[in-house]
Amino acid sequence: MQRHGQRVLFFVFFLPRLKHTHTRRYALRLAILSDIHANLEALTSVLEDVERMRADRLVCLGDMVGYGADPVDCLHLIRERVAFSVLGNHDAAVFTVNERGFFNPYARKAVEWTAKQLDADAVAWLRTLPYQISRDDLLFVHSTPRAPEQWDYVFSGMEARMYGRHFHERICFIGHSHVPSIFPIDPDVHEYRSDRRFLINVGSVGQPRDGDWRGSYGMLDTVAGSYENRRVEYDVNTAARKIRARGLPVRLAERLHRGE
Repeated sequence: MQRHGQRVLFFVFFLPRLKHTHTRRYALRLAILSDIHANLEALTSVLEDVERMRADRLVCLGDMVGYGADPVDCLHLIRERVAFSVLGNHDAAVFTVNERGFFNPYARKAVEWTAKQLDADAVAWLRTLPYQISRDDLLFVHSTPRAPEQWDYVFSGMEARMYGRHFHERICFIGHSHVPSIFPIDPDVHEYRSDRRFLINVGSVGQPRDGDWRGSYGMLDTVAGSYENRRVEYDVNTAARKIRARGLPVRLAERLHRGE
């Protein structure tokens, strides 16, 4: 398998609904989604909220598949709607068997089932995804900015400050832990400010683990200079029922109700 290593991709997009285009960087409302995990009900509800929020662009931080019952439909929606995506560990495990060795039995069974559902085109697209993308002083990565292919986690402010040495952008957006968090890189900062550096976890669309079952995503407004973690209710009963109907581990359905 060809690995992307530490390569960072740089993208330029023409944004049709921009304000203040005379400024140095694009001004936009950017929706950042992560860890959808084949939960179609959560994804469609989040996308509806993104529309209500009038986001100019969507990006995805990976783990579009795994755990959930609708990998085909979720991948289709993501490919259709997002400006770009990076690779998550569950995405990589679809086409790299060795990645599955780090999974617990529930996750391993789900990714093995997922790999059988996806056609060659979907798998080929997953293979093209980089580990990280840098754009307009923002870094997007699934796990961490240091050695993202190792799939490490960030759980604390101390860890975030350590990782702050491994990216130069103002904000690094991550997912992976499924727990929304805003970590300032400077210890004297205690709330979001548009002139300081942060590592921000946008949480999980399809399998939150912070005790709140609602889908989570991030909204960055570079015009207002604000960041918001948004929570969206969805039909969790249907999502859980479909997991059971597909023959996937019952544990994966039960945890949706508890947000764990």
